[in-house]
Amino acid sequence: MNTPIQIVGQGVAGSWLAWECERAGVGFQIIDRGHAEAASRVGAGLVSPLTGRRLAPTWRFTEWRDSVLAAYREIEQELGCPLVRELRLRRQFRDDRERVRFKERVAASDAAPWVESIDDNGLWLRGAFQVETGRLIAALRERWIAQGKLDVSEVEPARVPTSEGRTVWCIGARAVGAIDIGCDWEPSKGELVRGRMDGLEPDVVLNDGQWLLPLPDGHVRVGATFERHDLKLEATEAAQQTLREAAERLGGQPLREPEAAVGLRVTVKDRRPVVGWLDAERRVGVFGGLAAKGALWAPALARQWLADGLSGGQIEAEARADRF
Repeated sequence: MNTPIQIVGQGVAGSWLAWECERAGVGFQIIDRGHAEAASRVGAGLVSPLTGRRLAPTWRFTEWRDSVLAAYREIEQELGCPLVRELRLRRQFRDDRERVRFKERVAASDAAPWVESIDDNGLWLRGAFQVETGRLIAALRERWIAQGKLDVSEVEPARVPTSEGRTVWCIGARAVGAIDIGCDWEPSKGELVRGRMDGLEPDVVLNDGQWLLPLPDGHVRVGATFERHDLKLEATEAAQQTLREAAERLGGQPLREPEAAVGLRVTVKDRRPVVGWLDAERRVGVFGGLAAKGALWAPALARQWLADGLSGGQIEAEARADRF
């Protein structure tokens, strides 16, 4: 591909696609207005091997975890700022029913490798990690503005690229109603709260359906709520109260100096990413549907897209945009 690629949106997907272009020597230009609603700017970047009330395996966690961590270590060295840390996760049982269900679940072959131990109150999971996605985006933004590769203009998805151009839309929730992939986008709003707590183990995530993540600076993040109907980019008292209660329940003390954070995220019906070209001429592409798993999925899928010079033939079949 001789012509530079235009990347619209510099959330975690756009950042990783541009980074892999830079590594591969592929010309690129980013257009990003710095929109505040990007989930990856405010999210915790927390990735666990097993998630939800069913301890479901995170898609491709086992296959991609180590290579993704290596990619973050590489970009840490290049940018000169800490971005990723490995964690243990304490999953506490909410009630007797969950205790029975989880004890049965951890014996399953897809869950067992990530379970350190289990007791009457909960279980310990290994392998989790956390990425400071907001810090990553900010550092790359500064780098590419200085290089003249990032334009802060507004570009609407209705714009049609010229015959010589190729555009990949990495605009997250803004793709709803704007980028047609042959399947409905499913947007949602997530709220978090940040505050202070003392005496927590620094590299242990506490989780009982909500999670509490200690940060190296003495703050904690608590998350996350899930809302499909009210998509206004505003914190709600009900959600924030739920998160403050979760913080006290998990951390054993009130959350001090709470500050709300809100982001919009998007996925599709099969809960897989949507990555690749949307037309046979490879002029219009999309990189989205990452929801809360962008810290894991974006590096691996961006590298796959660049593996054959942006032809798209190496992209994971279950993530390809043309599957719809």
